[in-house]
Amino acid sequence: MTNLINAAKTPDAFNRKATGNNPAIGPLQPLVVGESWVGDTGFNLMVVPSPLGPQGFIVMISQLFETDVFEAVPAPVPNRTLSNGTAQLGAVKYSQKVAENVSKNILHEETGMWLNQTLGTNLPTTPRNGLEAVHGEPETGLITTNPIIRSGTIPHGNTFQAAGISTNYPAPVSGNVAPYLQLSNFPTVAGSLSFLPSFQDGSDATQLIIDYKAAIAAALAIVKMPNTPADVENFINPIGFLNKYANNIVGVNSLSVSTADNLGMVLNVPFERAIAGPQDFICTFMIETIQNTNSASAPETDQNPTFYQIQYLQSIPLLFPNGNPKFYGGKALLFPHWNVNTLIAI
Repeated sequence: MTNLINAAKTPDAFNRKATGNNPAIGPLQPLVVGESWVGDTGFNLMVVPSPLGPQGFIVMISQLFETDVFEAVPAPVPNRTLSNGTAQLGAVKYSQKVAENVSKNILHEETGMWLNQTLGTNLPTTPRNGLEAVHGEPETGLITTNPIIRSGTIPHGNTFQAAGISTNYPAPVSGNVAPYLQLSNFPTVAGSLSFLPSFQDGSDATQLIIDYKAAIAAALAIVKMPNTPADVENFINPIGFLNKYANNIVGVNSLSVSTADNLGMVLNVPFERAIAGPQDFICTFMIETIQNTNSASAPETDQNPTFYQIQYLQSIPLLFPNGNPKFYGGKALLFPHWNVNTLIAI
């Protein structure tokens, strides 16, 4: 019985009250430096079924006013195996609020966690009762291949788990975030982002694309937003909205996660599955170290020489499974839904 009690005891390494420092957070650490991040230069594009659209859908484009709050879980979280040790996960909770930038009407709320999976450490206690670092396969590969996880819940009735990697770029080039976006996760044409609709059955979508571009133009004509480019192509390839603010970058840590290719899953409530359900969640968070050009080099300056900035691109393609019997032969439709923004830690 004594051995069973000892085996059940969680060591101090996993005690939430033991310490405020969690080394397992790893590349997620910059998220909690400022706790709160704000940004108002990004855009959201979403297609919704609507009787107001000439082809049964409309495109909604909004300029964003966003606040993200991050909070670290103050100790590692254990994921145990039967005989190959215990992984340690660093966790950062987040809350995201997104409003339309002019009216400040709420567009989106989301809560979730970023996780950093690690193999763990060999604890000094003896016996270790299976709490030593993970070793052997398949456990080691399951952790190290895609160690970064993002888990989120949205009040439309959607929940996702997406997995991926963290990549550090110590000497990045400013003005072009393409090398840090993990472009292979997103739809591209000739190496550039290309968010266009398609039919689920893979049939020719030429007319659908023409109608989609017309719907973007109609949305831009209706919605008056400050500093909004009127060029439809900016909303097919939105990288320019990020490049504009990718200046004076001296370091990039890119967190790229996806539900595609069995890396995770999106769960939708029955209504969403039947009408317009998200099919995947694909995201790259670029945590950038920015040189403060307002800061003098003299020792007496009271300004930090660098600060953190987040730039992100998210793609959540939507499936209209039943199509519309009046248009396109009632075929099931896949539409882009994406958002981008640039946020500063405060």
